[in-house]
Amino acid sequence: MIIPPYLNPGDKISIVSPAKIIQEKEIAYAIQEFEKRGLIVELGKHVFSQWNRFAGTDQQRLEDVQQVLDNPDIKAIFFSRGGYGSVRIIDKLDFTTFVRRPKWLVGYSDITIFHQHVSSNYNIVSCHGSMPLNMIDSKLNRQSTSRLLDTLFGKDKTIKLKAHKLNRQGIARGKLIGGNFSVLCSLIGTNSFTNLDHKILFIEDLFEEMYYLDRLFYQLKKSGSLDRLAGLIVGGFTDITDVSAWFGVDINELINEHFKGYNFPMAFDFPIGHVALNLPLLNGMEYELIVSNNETILK
Repeated sequence: MIIPPYLNPGDKISIVSPAKIIQEKEIAYAIQEFEKRGLIVELGKHVFSQWNRFAGTDQQRLEDVQQVLDNPDIKAIFFSRGGYGSVRIIDKLDFTTFVRRPKWLVGYSDITIFHQHVSSNYNIVSCHGSMPLNMIDSKLNRQSTSRLLDTLFGKDKTIKLKAHKLNRQGIARGKLIGGNFSVLCSLIGTNSFTNLDHKILFIEDLFEEMYYLDRLFYQLKKSGSLDRLAGLIVGGFTDITDVSAWFGVDINELINEHFKGYNFPMAFDFPIGHVALNLPLLNGMEYELIVSNNETILK
């Protein structure tokens, strides 16, 4: 496990767009917040470019990400937003310099592929958390941004939550691995999928149909990925629909059904993903998950 150096005031960070288009006004607040912490913000050359719905052509997005991976002065890379597109460039990137001088990769959703790729191939820790698009001036979003920056500056990463009715009690220890559930499952069988043996898995998703997610849970189980899992964290499954009324339960109940045959601890309703309060998790970091009758602690 390799942990990039934590940030300090005066460090340079970069914002790049590996996926969907974004406008300058959509990251203005984020830049202000970064600068308040004493960080120097640099923007990728093509961060606001557009090619159809992508933030520039594949080549433009590839060049931007490659440039900041190689730049020794950049201490953290904040991906501006998710959407779709990262998978189109991940295998063309050269991580040689990044491996020699690791830096923080920050984002979630479509950015899950970056987290899993650097974990699976290089055992490097990255940060699943809010992106500049999500950093807006509202109470919960401000809290998400503050917790994210605190974590990247090396402060305590402990999270304490109230118990959820579907939680399964127990204690799990292991590396924390996960991200967007749909993206994660799309990586099964590839060099970007991290082996889940003895890991604590965290998952979240957005705008999906229940039957589609049901199929993915079967895929994950049939692949053998859950056979030696240490624990499960269920984050925000936001705006999930069951248009044809296949199931008659909500998404958390469906997930609970899929995991009844396992004995590891489970924590539901975790504040991660496409939710207003999106707390940072360090992908690939060793954590302890404690699920009791009264509370959930991740530390």
